[in-house]
Amino acid sequence: MNYLIVGATGATGRLLTEQLLERGHFVKVVVRSPEKLPEAVRNHANLTIIHTAVLDLSDAEMAQHVRECDAVASCLGHNVTFKGMYGHPRKLVTDATRRLCQAIRANNPDKATKFVLMNTVGNSNRDLNEPL
Repeated sequence: MNYLIVGATGATGRLLTEQLLERGHFVKVVVRSPEKLPEAVRNHANLTIIHTAVLDLSDAEMAQHVRECDAVASCLGHNVTFKGMYGHPRKLVTDATRRLCQAIRANNPDKATKFVLMNTVGNSNRDLNEPL
């Protein structure tokens, strides 16, 4: 199977990437810092590294990257610091999820593409008047 993973250098994304590669799947990852991936992962024959921030991809580029993927997994999150959690981009997960789903639909796939969201995006700060 073919997978696209965003947030592959974080704890969850790295483990997911490693497990998919160990099972013989083909994996594309969108990462800002490929050097954060373990060397064995970076050099794996079934891995394609897309070196950019996910929100920097154009709609056409995003559609190209999700094309022919059986599943897309978002493991995006903010660094666990005040600057990371409350800094830019505030709506990273929301915006990336919206754009990835639009890219999947834009390709009009013959079969359903699975989308897996692995994070705490459902949590909100009730002190802010900010819709999810």
